[in-house]
Amino acid sequence: MTVLQIILISAMGGSLLTTGALIALDNKSKKWEEFSTSQTEVINNLSTLQSEIQKGELEIQKSLTAPDLLEIPCSSEYMANNGEGLCREMFCRLQTREGDGASQSECEEIANLNNTISIIETCKANQMEIDKCLKVLDTRK
Repeated sequence: MTVLQIILISAMGGSLLTTGALIALDNKSKKWEEFSTSQTEVINNLSTLQSEIQKGELEIQKSLTAPDLLEIPCSSEYMANNGEGLCREMFCRLQTREGDGASQSECEEIANLNNTISIIETCKANQMEIDKCLKVLDTRK
């Protein structure tokens, strides 16, 4: 074998190796582009879904803060028969949901007061001593 033949064989082998490497890199690049495209589509679909969920949550929040929910419990007829506790508590809860009104602890205080009044009225209706009745009704079952 002459030097010229060795050089030609080496050049052909090198070009085959280089061509093979370039083809492999090109295939990997195409696969990455396909993966990247599908990943972008998934991210876009996810962001669309999240925006739809946020719109739905906003509609629900608007429904829960609608003042017409107070129409019955805050009517003078209802409050004359049942007291104003439910009206106060619901108004407080609506203000809390809007985010610029009362705090949750203030609403819990109103609810606790309403519950205490109900317990005392129940004790009186059953002609029980207040201390014994409170002991029975305060115990969680």
